Amino acid sequence: MPEMKLLLKTLERYYQIPVDVEFAVDILTDHPKPEYTIHLLQCRPLSSQEWAGEYEMPADVPDADKLFSANKLVPHGLVTNINYIVYVDPEDYGRISERSAKLEIGRVISRLNKRLENERFILMGPGRWGSSNIDLGVKVTYADIYNTRVLVEIAMGIDGETPEVSYGTHFFQDLVESRIYPLPLYPNEEGVIFNQAFLDGVPNVLSELLPDDAPCADCVKVIDVGAASGKRFLEIVMNGEQDQALAYLTTTSRIT
Repeated sequence: MPEMKLLLKTLERYYQIPVDVEFAVDILTDHPKPEYTIHLLQCRPLSSQEWAGEYEMPADVPDADKLFSANKLVPHGLVTNINYIVYVDPEDYGRISERSAKLEIGRVISRLNKRLENERFILMGPGRWGSSNIDLGVKVTYADIYNTRVLVEIAMGIDGETPEVSYGTHFFQDLVESRIYPLPLYPNEEGVIFNQAFLDGVPNVLSELLPDDAPCADCVKVIDVGAASGKRFLEIVMNGEQDQALAYLTTTSRIT
C-alpha cells in the first residue's frame, strides 16, 4: 500500500528514527475501486539500542548443566552472574481457577522485583507476560519487572494450544528499550532443552525473601542458583543471528 509507505517514511523523517504505529482503515467503498481513509491511532519511536558483540554458543557444556535453550525470536546478548531465578510454573498457573488468585501472582512478582533489585535475576513464566488476559500470562506492567535481566516467556503447549508471546507489543518494546532481554521459550519444540527436573527439584526460597507470600509458593518459585547448584552461576548466551540461545550453569564469574 503506497499510502502506508508514505506515512511511515514521513513519520520516520520527523522522528529521525523508524516508528512503531497503530492504525485503522475505514473502507468507504470497494466498487469499482476501493476508497478508504487511514486513521493513525498512535506511534512511538522504535528502540535504537544496539546490543553488539559476538556471542557463540558454548560447545563444551555438559547436558546436566544446561537449563534451557531457545531457537525462535532470539535477541542478541549475554547475561552473566545470574544468581536468582523467579519461576512461575506454567501448569500450576494454568490450574488456578480464581481470578483473584492469578492477579495475586502478578503482585508477588512485583514485590520480588523490589526485593531483588540489587541482585542479578531472571523471570520465567507462562505465555504472554503483561497481557490484560490473565489466562494468557502473568498480569504485570513494566513497573513490576524492571529489575530483571531477562524475561523468559514459556510458550508451553497445553491441550494442543500454544500461547502467544509478547513479541511486537508495546510491553515488548518497553523491555527492549530498557535492555531487558525478552526471550520466548518453546519447550515442546524438537531440539529445545527445558530442564524441568532442575526447576522442580531445587528448594524454593520465596518464603525466606517474602515470608508473607509463602502461600503462593505452590506456583511461584524463587531459586537461589548458587545454593542450588554448588556455588555456580547461571549464564545465558543469545545469538540473534543464529536464532539460538542457551542458559547453563557455570563456575565462571564475569560481569557484562
